[in-house]
Amino acid sequence: MRSASFGSAGPSTTVVVAAYNQPREIQLVLSALAAQTDPRFDVVIADDGSDPPAERAVAALGAELPYPVACVRQEDAGFRKMRAQNLAALRSAAEWLLFLDGDCVPHRDWVAVHRRRARPGEFTVGGYVFLDEAATQSLTPESVRRGAHERPLDAATWWRLSSAHWRNLLYAGRRPNRPRIRGGNFGVARDLFERVDGFDESFAGYGKEDSELRNRMRCSGARGISLWTRARVCHLSTGVFPGVPRPQTPRDLYEESFRRIRARVGLSSHLR
Repeated sequence: MRSASFGSAGPSTTVVVAAYNQPREIQLVLSALAAQTDPRFDVVIADDGSDPPAERAVAALGAELPYPVACVRQEDAGFRKMRAQNLAALRSAAEWLLFLDGDCVPHRDWVAVHRRRARPGEFTVGGYVFLDEAATQSLTPESVRRGAHERPLDAATWWRLSSAHWRNLLYAGRRPNRPRIRGGNFGVARDLFERVDGFDESFAGYGKEDSELRNRMRCSGARGISLWTRARVCHLSTGVFPGVPRPQTPRDLYEESFRRIRARVGLSSHLR
């Protein structure tokens, strides 16, 4: 049986952009969002203590952004991206939440693809194209709005995306660690996000907060919708914009997510 759908116009949508000390990257991401073929969304920036605050990147673009932008910022106390994203989700009342990392520049149909496949009680996952240093350095807000980052896929990249997509389909509903998910490109129905209590803030300082969320959503009954070949973002080169190193996630902390639904410390912790 086909799952229920949103209204004919699709779900109200908020794009949550995670940011940490990425002023140039954020400008590229916001510019790509300004060129989306489906403009029915707003943006909330989840700032994990940037210096200067990510709001300055928004101000620099000013009237070039055709969508509403809000910013939730917390003090820099180590890697607490999941807390910032929970706060950003609470800032929105949208039916569909799209999560995007500050170093992932979406294709111009990114919002449209996710929104077309959005279903209540479900989540969608998209794919990554990795840009090299030369391609990353060549991008500007103006060129991104023209789609300069959307280059034809080589055979190796297409195979990688297709392989991930077909594995997601093959193991749908059968393996709890599918569909494959990366934190900078997925969408979640608000009813599902609230049912699992959002991101687990117990993962502060570690990684895998995205797949941990996927595991709990699967435990709650969601199957996940794979869009790896269609909803694509371009990951900027870490040679130009290096990430922040984090210690390995404790195995027992992660493994428990295959047996639980609600976060240890999640959305509800901010509603008391």
